[in-house]
Amino acid sequence: MKFVSIIFVLSLLIGCGFQLRGTEQVVFLDLHSIYIETGDVHGDIHRILQDKFQQSKVEVSADPSEAQYTVLITDERNSRRAIAHSSSQIVTEYEIAQEVSLHLVNKEGDYLISQEKVSAERFYALNDQILDSSFQEERLLREEMQQDLSEQIFRRVNAGIQGYENKKN
Repeated sequence: MKFVSIIFVLSLLIGCGFQLRGTEQVVFLDLHSIYIETGDVHGDIHRILQDKFQQSKVEVSADPSEAQYTVLITDERNSRRAIAHSSSQIVTEYEIAQEVSLHLVNKEGDYLISQEKVSAERFYALNDQILDSSFQEERLLREEMQQDLSEQIFRRVNAGIQGYENKKN
């Protein structure tokens, strides 16, 4: 009986179009190489973007002159602010945010995306009894935000390239 109910629930989920987050593949139109320029080539956003492009069979070039397109990530900003206080004026909840500016340039130097802001934010409760766990939670949330930012950038770059390629044809 359990097996039948599990099959029924799974078929309902599949039938309604349910998909786990991040499982769909973005397919690039005729894209062979891309150059990624960030403030920190060893940073998480650069590494995540590089992995995403390589998984999509796009060569990540080490030289911008050899790439079809260049992705520029600038003005990276991180912030944390208190959004809730206890009756004794102790911070109980924080908002953390990260924002970058995205530019996409083709080989001819034309901007396909210019100065587009990409941002992510998260909230977490501060447990003053176990500060270490609160700091770990913030670190994990920041990692999640970087994944989210990278996914947003990846999708916007794909849309920008597809729009440009469609206009050319």
